[in-house]
Amino acid sequence: MHGLTTKFPGLAVMALSSGLLDAAALSPALSPALASSIAPLDQALTLAQIESPAGLHTILVLENAPVPEKAGVLKNDAMPDADYGVLGLNLSKLYGSNPDDPLTLVASLGQARIRQDLAMSRALLEHYERDDFVISPAIGSAHVAAGTNYSAHGEEVGVDEVFLFPKFSDPTPQVTRVTAPPGGLLDYEIELCARFDRDITSLQDFNAAVVGVFLCGDYTDRATLMREIDTDDVASGRGFTDAKSGNDRFPVGPFTVVPDDWEEFLNGIRMTLSVNGEIRQQASGADMIMKLDEIVLGSLKQGGELRWTRGGERIRLIEDGRIRAGQVVLTGTPEGVVFRQPTRGFIFWNGIRWLFTFGFLGGNPLDYVIERFIEAARDEGKFLQPGDAVVMQASYLGEIKLTVTE
Repeated sequence: MHGLTTKFPGLAVMALSSGLLDAAALSPALSPALASSIAPLDQALTLAQIESPAGLHTILVLENAPVPEKAGVLKNDAMPDADYGVLGLNLSKLYGSNPDDPLTLVASLGQARIRQDLAMSRALLEHYERDDFVISPAIGSAHVAAGTNYSAHGEEVGVDEVFLFPKFSDPTPQVTRVTAPPGGLLDYEIELCARFDRDITSLQDFNAAVVGVFLCGDYTDRATLMREIDTDDVASGRGFTDAKSGNDRFPVGPFTVVPDDWEEFLNGIRMTLSVNGEIRQQASGADMIMKLDEIVLGSLKQGGELRWTRGGERIRLIEDGRIRAGQVVLTGTPEGVVFRQPTRGFIFWNGIRWLFTFGFLGGNPLDYVIERFIEAARDEGKFLQPGDAVVMQASYLGEIKLTVTE
């Protein structure tokens, strides 16, 4: 690191300040630091991609930097993100390679070589605006997700074990929209996500893989979930796939970060989600119950079972006994979502109502109570509504800005 900081003074400042971020990251007043912080170079490589006539270029992101015409302006919380970009090294230009997946470059070159070559490539540094970063086409649409992987979230929704389920959704960019389903109950979730440079079929594959970590969101129609969930066995994962899949239910952040030590890195991540400026979710990656390797191994173990459903059809968690390179592992969300399970009082009184209003002529009491709960939740208006603005941030992983539309 010492040899680099003589050429890149900002890297020295970044390394010294990174310890302060962990201490301050949970303070709402300091939350902008989460979105603007860049992982120290001696701990991780921060990668992003831009489009060019020659194809996708992979950028090694080094530090924050004002746009050239605002170079004399210091960053503050009031400065728009569009006026404050990053300084980076174009790895595609340096190595003459334009892979769809930035993890491919790391796998072929190695992190040590990239760091070594950076020290001799000062003239190639360029400024990039964060809004120019695009989603890697290597990310597919079939993913593996962990439910209630934070104990406080499990308590708030009434589930006391971690479970897995498949999610089908194309990724959407860091500034995006999500549609509120008509008659539905749209809920938010911030998550730490990971993917790999190769197919994973075993622990050996996992240990050999290049791990890319990034920020993502997992959006849910709770009305669909309540109608399809197995109330006798919530941890079966039934109903979660239909409720969480869809083309606008999976926004992803701008950076793919390759840490030297994935577990230490994830444990140090702080994340927040706000709705219309009010912080709703706030947690650390260290709070996860199952770590990334445990989620992967659990997925490989359960993956071939036909225990999940999509559109009424039985499906597997993964195909061919492998997590493919384009699949994402969603590691779960912390507490603070909108949904809470119906209280015993609500269930009791609506059960009585079902009986005395002859609701039994049209169905069973459980379905009746669920529909009354959905109606009451819609009337209460606490779930996401058209016009709501959701901001997700995580230290070293950037920011996702999302607007809810009809």
